[in-house]
Amino acid sequence: MAESLGHGRSPYLEARLLAEMSSEELGRLLRELREKRGLRQHQVAALAGVHASYLSHLEAGNRNFRKIRPDILIRVLKAYGLEEELILELIGLWTGMKVSLPKEKPEVPPEAETLTPLVLPVVEAGAGSPAWDDAQETMILYLPDLRGKGGQVFGVRIVGDSMEPLLYEGDIAVVWTEGGYGPGTLVAIGIPGNGIIVKQLYYGPKGEPLMHSLNPRYPDQPVPEGAKVWGPVIQIVRSLPGGKPGRHLLP
Repeated sequence: MAESLGHGRSPYLEARLLAEMSSEELGRLLRELREKRGLRQHQVAALAGVHASYLSHLEAGNRNFRKIRPDILIRVLKAYGLEEELILELIGLWTGMKVSLPKEKPEVPPEAETLTPLVLPVVEAGAGSPAWDDAQETMILYLPDLRGKGGQVFGVRIVGDSMEPLLYEGDIAVVWTEGGYGPGTLVAIGIPGNGIIVKQLYYGPKGEPLMHSLNPRYPDQPVPEGAKVWGPVIQIVRSLPGGKPGRHLLP
């Protein structure tokens, strides 16, 4: 099949033929498209804003493409190189409905925007999962970047020095659980038995996820089996007691 993906649209890339493919057949086709472009799974995952393991399941035919949310499916198939028109036609054949690309939200003048307080739970690095209902500690933020993210964010209080010089002990990393992430993204990772930590996410030569510490004294480590990436860090909150930075923040 790979030889058929040459110049111009291949018969395999006609919407009606794609719509008749099984999940296994469509997964194999996506893998061939990716390999033809010389890309690894983690590179396509970064373009689509999903985890590489998600694409691994797709290419293996372990997920029903017809049950994937249209907005996610559009991002994924575009990342594999399919044209928007073809994707919309394919989804339309599967759903029996006319599908269009999500409309971009109109820009709102700054003077028309209003900030509402956002209450988010805070967990200490190495502690358990974030719990919105019974959090022992919470904080209130009015940051514009958090607008519309109520119930989707939590804070991780940094412990230790593994993420210096970006994050210091006592800082709070604000995590968005619905945000996309890819190679190089600072993320919160839930480690079974060890709670939540903040690391930079990278992928090894075989696409294996790695946890990178910014402090060179700490080596990269593989993401443990069963770990969960909660989402990207989108804000850093730092307190300066008495208005004075700690010694570790001074040159």
